[in-house]
Amino acid sequence: MAGGPRGGVDGNRDSARIIVLGGGISGLLAAWHLRQRGCPVEVWEASDAPGGWAQTLPWPGPAGEGGYLERGPQGLLVNRDSAVDRLLRDLALDLRPPQPKGPRWLGRAGRRGPSPATLSGLLRTPGLGLAGKLRLLAEPFIPKGTTPDETLQTFFARRLGAGFARELLPAMVAGVLAAPPECLGLEALPRLQRLEARGGLLLGSLRAGPARTRLPVGGTGALARALAERLGCVITRRPVRTLERRPEGGWRVHGEGPVREAAAVVLALPAQVAAELLRPLAPEASRILGAIPRLDLRVWHSRHAMVPGWERGIGLLLHPPEGHGLLGAVSFAADDPRGVPGLLQLRAYVGGAYPVAPALEAWPGLFRELRRWLPELGEAVQVREEACPGAFPLLEPGHGARVARLEADLPPGLHWLGAARFGPGIPDLAEGIAAWAESASGLLVAGRHL
Repeated sequence: MAGGPRGGVDGNRDSARIIVLGGGISGLLAAWHLRQRGCPVEVWEASDAPGGWAQTLPWPGPAGEGGYLERGPQGLLVNRDSAVDRLLRDLALDLRPPQPKGPRWLGRAGRRGPSPATLSGLLRTPGLGLAGKLRLLAEPFIPKGTTPDETLQTFFARRLGAGFARELLPAMVAGVLAAPPECLGLEALPRLQRLEARGGLLLGSLRAGPARTRLPVGGTGALARALAERLGCVITRRPVRTLERRPEGGWRVHGEGPVREAAAVVLALPAQVAAELLRPLAPEASRILGAIPRLDLRVWHSRHAMVPGWERGIGLLLHPPEGHGLLGAVSFAADDPRGVPGLLQLRAYVGGAYPVAPALEAWPGLFRELRRWLPELGEAVQVREEACPGAFPLLEPGHGARVARLEADLPPGLHWLGAARFGPGIPDLAEGIAAWAESASGLLVAGRHL
């Protein structure tokens, strides 16, 4: 269970063999995998609730009706037998049946056209041209890349052609990672490397099986809540202050009041917070962590009268900089239990690595920009802004080598993981943390046999 500062365990030093600092989705996943391998574990979370960005928050309707918004992703993209798929089965979460999707668009050259998220959408994209579309069909015959530190721009240009990388990729990457593809290393989307290793984007996707968006009943925040409840060792309102190496091995973890001893410590904290903790213990690791850029994002949630034809939800990606800082928008389906019946609930993304026009700093200007791409959209009956400072790590080319240097500088029994290591998406986090737990044999031995 998640508890207050005392949490019922402070006086028993033997109950916490491994302490996970940070109760966001990264820390919860780390603790889950450690517990699955028989390790006693305890999670410290500084805020009032676990989950970090992966929380579903109450947002009542205009007449006080029940309603919610997502602080993080609106759904989980799941492949068969992926780490997220296995986790959802292990937790026995109730999932909404897969639903058909409504229209998906890409805004380019002042017009919106079909989204290139599917092969049929790609082949119908007007800006690509016949040569570009024929180049797409050659993708299965492109050999695996050999260039280290490849950017997303060069990866997609190599596999899908320069036309795709120029005309379509910027909007697709901005809508997912809030940054230009030429500034991001391939580590920002680890799934691409796995697909290429399985034969390429098309063949790899076919072999991995179709990816479907799954939604736990209760929203994506239900995943964090279920993990915390099943673990039963998450202590909220407990920030960490300092870490101290014990002369005989292991660690002392100093919080506000309690001092706990552990065989090992897992840092599942934002990169800047972890960097401060590591400064006196691992200066090079602290320097590398502190140098990872973090992007601020603003998310506007709004409710409008339902638009005929949009009942299955919509998605819009904009080719930067045509949105003047607006990256895209997505809506709930009409029957989504998180929304308010009869209203369209929209979520618009602003900022990231892109400059935001002054007119878009407030809702009236942002609404005018939305109407430029979605002229059917009526006036909002409710609006709520959520600031997301540092929400996206910018994983630049060469990030893998930097992580290797960071790990080499960490003292024994100290581990670091999170979105700034594995990428911001929950599926990538789940894959990365599962692989980390599988390989962290020394940590597991310490947890079992101290």
